[in-house]
Amino acid sequence: MLRFGVALALACMLCLGGLTHFSDVDTLRDERRQQEMAARFVARSLDTRIETYQRVLQSMGQGVHSSMLDSPYVLELLLREDAGYTGIFDTLVMAGYDGSLVSYVPSGEAPADSSALRDVLRRTLNDGKPRVGQQPWEETSPLLGLLLTVPLRQADGAVRGALAGVVRIPPQSLLPQQDDTEDAQDQQFMLLDAEGLLLAHSQTQNQQALGHVPQVLQSHGSAWDRLSSTTTSNADTQLWGTLLLTRVGLPLPRWQVVVVRDVSAPLRGMQRLEPWQWLGLISLAVVMALALLGMLEWLQRRLSRLQARNALALEGAALPQLSSEGVQEAATASPPQMPWPMSEASQADYQPTVGELESALVQMMEAMPMGVIWARGNVLHHASRRAGWLLGMEPGALVGLSLEQLLQGQSGARAWIVQAMESLIGFGQFRSELGWQQPGGRAMGLQVQVVVLQPAELGILWLLEDAESLHQIRGQANWLDAHDRLTGLPNRQTLVHQLQAWCATAAAPTPMALLWVDVDYFTAFNATAGRAAGDEVLRQVAWLLHRERGLEGMAARMEGDAFVLCLRQTQEEGSVQALAWRLCDVAQAWSPRVGPQCYALGLSVGWLRTEVAGVSAPALLRAAEAACREAKQQGQGRAVQGRMQAEPRPQ
Repeated sequence: MLRFGVALALACMLCLGGLTHFSDVDTLRDERRQQEMAARFVARSLDTRIETYQRVLQSMGQGVHSSMLDSPYVLELLLREDAGYTGIFDTLVMAGYDGSLVSYVPSGEAPADSSALRDVLRRTLNDGKPRVGQQPWEETSPLLGLLLTVPLRQADGAVRGALAGVVRIPPQSLLPQQDDTEDAQDQQFMLLDAEGLLLAHSQTQNQQALGHVPQVLQSHGSAWDRLSSTTTSNADTQLWGTLLLTRVGLPLPRWQVVVVRDVSAPLRGMQRLEPWQWLGLISLAVVMALALLGMLEWLQRRLSRLQARNALALEGAALPQLSSEGVQEAATASPPQMPWPMSEASQADYQPTVGELESALVQMMEAMPMGVIWARGNVLHHASRRAGWLLGMEPGALVGLSLEQLLQGQSGARAWIVQAMESLIGFGQFRSELGWQQPGGRAMGLQVQVVVLQPAELGILWLLEDAESLHQIRGQANWLDAHDRLTGLPNRQTLVHQLQAWCATAAAPTPMALLWVDVDYFTAFNATAGRAAGDEVLRQVAWLLHRERGLEGMAARMEGDAFVLCLRQTQEEGSVQALAWRLCDVAQAWSPRVGPQCYALGLSVGWLRTEVAGVSAPALLRAAEAACREAKQQGQGRAVQGRMQAEPRPQ
């Protein structure tokens, strides 16, 4: 009777607690969804507005011929006559590669000399990439300055100059303006820069706080730091007491849209109940507790009967287990055979057993030219003879060891394990070198790769290769001249040479696919997370493309964060398009973590499939690169098909 009373009281407490909790959970979920939708809409509107400015400036840059850069008077005259475009920008500046500047202010005022403008022009001249920045906040000016630059290129693609435009925007036009009603006071829209300074506010009475850190962020500094950064465009929401805060980053100008709302009023559901409503809830909780208690008693009796029946069955026969000796026997056993003869229907319905799958996997491991270790969880399940030779141990002695036991006594093992786990979590793949000391005293280097089996319950495979032979090959002068040292991929010169050879030797039309891959947000990631983290991202992209190249293809690093994947003997455009989007999806799932900060990356892919007969290698690369630039202009993280342009015939 006492147990029944305790169970009843506990059930009543659980029911009341559940009612109290879930009464506000649905409301909070709806509030969060609506607030994130509003924040994304405002961020997307700002992003579209900035993209429009970029396209206008790019159109102006395309009208500047390379020969005009040597004539400042002609450039200034061109800017003055292009009134349709210049009316959009408050200031236009053209910079030559020699440091010369030509400025034009449509209003007729003297152009302001801004260090931020010079800095963004210098960076565009150095790397040849468009830039979006912000002028420093000025207390005396009510307008917000936006800096945009595009490179000016010669016919051969070399950067000869840069064009910059300055747009001064009223802060109140960047966010939806609200009135002084009670509902509007509960929700605030704010636009902040990368340092957390307020650039715009939706409420007019808060305009005097522009240029300072908002009070709500000062009082929750540690919680604010845990939100997503300005380099991520996903919505991140947290509940600070009664304040629901959502932040969405704008990577290009490194702004952030913040929405804050006081949700204390919508979350007072249980506090507003009348006494008779409380009585009804308690009565309902008692009824549910009694029903739950009866169900638990019934389940307990059923489980007791099943346990007794299983115990009797296990006394007569023991379940077979796959021991280490059994795995070694499976390595030398004949492969599992399907019962024969079999009808077609029986073959379609045939499903191999777990033992047959394990036996086939063990045979595959022994047949591979590299050392293979099969691990389930954190325990080594089987090691091939090649793996035992590389590690200097008997394969049977490795079975049953944990990863920590295997690496015990090895120099730098703990740091290597941490690196492996971070790579698997951040990129879903791992490849690295490990210094190994064999029990006999011989020291050697191992190249280690990780392959996750499908289904995941089967575990993972550790692939081992002798790194010393790889070092010998990479130490040769001809290899260093033809490959990129960071990623190990062929460099641009090697790719162009190979493409030219393929195009020249193709007597008949031969299908070929080319994918130009560029890492999204890499410049911001490299500057924020550090060069070492940026190099690791480049190596992960190189490894991803190397696995997709096939037997006759080639993956190469062009420059910076640009790569090219070349596939030969491709059959259909659909398969190439599917590969391009799969690369985008794989990178979209990456979440590299540097310290406490987690970052989001992506890939923009320009792809094309064509016949190589009568086509030049530079034309192929230009078409793929142009498609990649179009993918970035459309929003990044996507794949765009390129088209070959007709080449001019030699005179």
